[in-house]
Amino acid sequence: MEEREKGVTELDRGQPEVQSLLLRLRQYQAQGEATSQELVFVRQAIGEHEKAIETLKQLKKMKAGDELIVPIGANSSVYVTLSTTDKIIVRLGGGVSAEKDPDSSIQYLTEKRAELENSQREMTGILQKMEQEAQKLQTRLQELTSAAGTGRQSQT
Repeated sequence: MEEREKGVTELDRGQPEVQSLLLRLRQYQAQGEATSQELVFVRQAIGEHEKAIETLKQLKKMKAGDELIVPIGANSSVYVTLSTTDKIIVRLGGGVSAEKDPDSSIQYLTEKRAELENSQREMTGILQKMEQEAQKLQTRLQELTSAAGTGRQSQT
């Protein structure tokens, strides 16, 4: 009888810790999912910057009057005639755009891509730390549940 009471008391003592660990584990999982989604957007933005930089490099080789095929979305394109190759409109953010020459545009986009790549590295590091912490929590939960199971078996 004394062992039985002791086993129940150990289980009762572990219960608040189990609930706390489960809550923290769910929080890490939710944060991990949100960070993973943000990482997808950052990777897409990096890809778009790379594409724009490469397009501008090719554009520098062209001259006014050259014909281009420009994608307009939904797997559709239009033919356009290039009127100038020395003016690029770059969106700076907040609804503001600026007219720049091709080299300045490439430099600007390269700097923005570098910022995005830094963000990607930071987010990846944060995600890895969250995964490590979640693994520690899972290990502790397994310890507690197997200890509770052992306590129950000795009660019978």
